[in-house]
Formats: sequence, structure tokens, C-alpha cells
Amino acid sequence: MKFKGAVFDIDGVVIATAKLHYKAWEKVFKEYGKKFTFDEFKKTIDGMPRDKGAAFIFPEFSREKINDICRKKQFYFNKIIKKEKAKLYTDALRFLKEIKKQNIKTAIATSSKNAGVILKKMGIYKYFDVDANGAFLKRGKPAPDIFLRAAKKLKLKPEECVVFEDSLNGIISAKRAKMKCVAISRENRKIKGADIVIKKFDNNTLNKINKLFSKGK
Repeated sequence: MKFKGAVFDIDGVVIATAKLHYKAWEKVFKEYGKKFTFDEFKKTIDGMPRDKGAAFIFPEFSREKINDICRKKQFYFNKIIKKEKAKLYTDALRFLKEIKKQNIKTAIATSSKNAGVILKKMGIYKYFDVDANGAFLKRGKPAPDIFLRAAKKLKLKPEECVVFEDSLNGIISAKRAKMKCVAISRENRKIKGADIVIKKFDNNTLNKINKLFSKGK
């Protein structure tokens, strides 16, 4: 089997918006008397569609109330993103350019409805062949649906793809999809379950991935 498809979670991998999303969630949670740390956010609802995240934190709430929370979260996020710009990880952009030269297909696999807009503003949406539109799936991460859809849209087998993730839910989702997974741990967080863990994309990343396929792991 050969490496043919690169499937990217976006936040924490290509751009940094997790803290901006967390700030929006934090404002909502305060309205309901809920304390929620950034570390808890990363370990639980990061990577989930916002309605699934809200339902995870408030399982006792009705669907109507969950929808209200989601609207508030988006309202706060829109205000925050106007004041604070998302950061682009230049190492990820270099890697994207490198694999495009190798004719490796690329996909966006995020549950965020905002990622596509941000990527277009940054001028890097063009480096992706397809978008799995994960925000519109019934089952979010850690279910494998988003990555399976990405592979299908790329017209590749899951076994031919590598997922690039930074969250536990995303790694679980990738493995359930029978894909190889590279975890990006930019803040030296301990991440388990991935085939490879890197701090950032470098000149040796592609070689490491190709070795994974050659060894048949």
C-alpha cells in the first residue's frame, strides 16, 4: 500500500483557533455557571461539532436549549475572530506544498463550520482537493465518519490515507477509520494512539510516513 491521501484536521494542525473557540465556549459556560478549563476542552469536546460538544457538557438540556447554546457560541466566536486573527502554522503550509508536488491528494476533515472561511481568508484553501464537510455529519469525532467521507471524496481507500490530528477524539476517529495517524503535539502535550507523534512538520515528516507504509504497519 502506498501513501496517496493526506487528511487534515485544521485547528491545531494547520491553523491555531482552539484558544479562540475556547474563549467563545468559556463565555457561554459562564452564563450557565459552568467552569471549564482549556485542558478539559482539548480532552473532551475539541474536534466535536458544536451541538455535540454542547450536549456533552450539558446532557440534561433539551435540544432547543442546546441549539440556543450553539447560537451563543457562534455569536461570541464571530466577535472574537474579528479582534484576534487565527495563526497560520508555516511548517504545515510548507508540508502541504511539498506533498502537493508529490501528487498526494489532500482533504480537510474538521467539524468546524468556520475553518473553510478562515482558510480562504488566509489564501490556503486552494491547497486542499476536497472538504469532508464534517460539520454536517450526524456523528462527529470520535466516530470514523468524517475520515471515511474524506477518503471517499478523494476516491481513495482508507488504508491509503494518513490523518493529521492533534486531539484524542481525532486520533480515535482516524484509527476507527483504519487510517494511519500522525499526531501533532505543538505544546508537548502527551498524545497516545497515533502511529507517529511530531512537534511540527519538518523535512523528515514525509520520510517517516513513507516508512510506515513500507513497513506495512
